Amino acid sequence: MMLIVSKGCALIRLGQQEFTVTAGQGFFIPFDCLHAMTVLPGTQYHTVAFSARLTSPVCREAGYFTVTPLIGAVANTLASAQKRGDELPMTGESGNLLRVLGDQVAKLKVKTPSIAPGLAAEHLPVLTQLIQGDRVTNNEAADVVAAYVGFSAKEIQTCLLMREALRLSRSGRNVEQIAEALHTSPALITAMAEPILGESL
Repeated sequence: MMLIVSKGCALIRLGQQEFTVTAGQGFFIPFDCLHAMTVLPGTQYHTVAFSARLTSPVCREAGYFTVTPLIGAVANTLASAQKRGDELPMTGESGNLLRVLGDQVAKLKVKTPSIAPGLAAEHLPVLTQLIQGDRVTNNEAADVVAAYVGFSAKEIQTCLLMREALRLSRSGRNVEQIAEALHTSPALITAMAEPILGESL
C-alpha cells in the first residue's frame, strides 16, 4: 500500500515502532507486511493498494519514500476520478494512471531513518512519549513536536486514548469498563467517540 499525506498526520505501526507520516510525506507498505494505520482527525491522504497478483516488480520493503511531482500528480488525479469506496477500473485513463503508478512503485527507494524524518533527534523521545500515552514534562519539546505533526500534544494524546478505547470496545468491553481501564471518565469516552472515531462506542 502506498500512503501519501497532503494535510495532517497518520501513524503507521510496524511491530513495536510507530512512524509518523506528515503532510508532503509518503510511506510504502508491502502487501504482506503486518501493520496498523491510525489517521488523526482532519487528515487528508491518498492510499493506493497493490495486489499480490501483480506480475511487475513491486517494492518489497516498508518505509518512507519521496513523493515526486509525478507520483503526487497521478495520485491526485486518481483520487479525483474515484467515487468514494469504488475500485478504479484498469481500463481507460484510470488504468493508464494506475500503470504509471505501478512503474513508479517498481523503482521506489524507501528508507526509515527514524520514526519522524524531519524532526530533530532530541525531540524524538517526546514524540515517543506522546504516542505511548506517557506524561510529557518538556513543554518546549512538546511544542516542537506539535508543530511537526500539526496537532497539539493534548490532541495527539486524546486521539490515541480513543484509539485504545475503540480497541477495548471491539474486545467486548462496555464504556464503564473502558473508562476504568484507561483511567478516565465514561463521560469523556462517550463525548469524544463521535468527533474522533466517527462512531459511538
